[in-house]
Amino acid sequence: MVKVYLSINNNEEILLLPVTPPELEIKESWTNTEVEGMYQNLNLILNKNLSSIELNSFFPVRDYPFLHNRDLWGMEYVEKIKTWQERRFSIRLVVTQEGKTIINMPATIDSFSYSIGKDKDVYYSLSLKQFTFIKVE
Repeated sequence: MVKVYLSINNNEEILLLPVTPPELEIKESWTNTEVEGMYQNLNLILNKNLSSIELNSFFPVRDYPFLHNRDLWGMEYVEKIKTWQERRFSIRLVVTQEGKTIINMPATIDSFSYSIGKDKDVYYSLSLKQFTFIKVE
């Protein structure tokens, strides 16, 4: 069973998503540059770009048997995420499968959109981008 957790400020607050998104695709890319040489073209491998992931699912307003979390309902999740955005801290995305961590990524919330469906559940899209901590010595 896959579970998705979001947290802020070193686990000051932890949010277990009630419904696991049907797909979890992490996008990773590199900044490569093709250079024209005298006899052949070369592809220079430069820096890795920041990883990104988009979570699409829903926040229920009623109980379903498949829910992972029943602490909040519907718009309470939206308000929690909006509050986190306003604090301007990075968050942490942790994804576990069968109790083992498969993703543990500090991230920023790049975009968050939501809508209320005919069934009154709150459908959302949450775009996250990897956050790199700066080490000052």
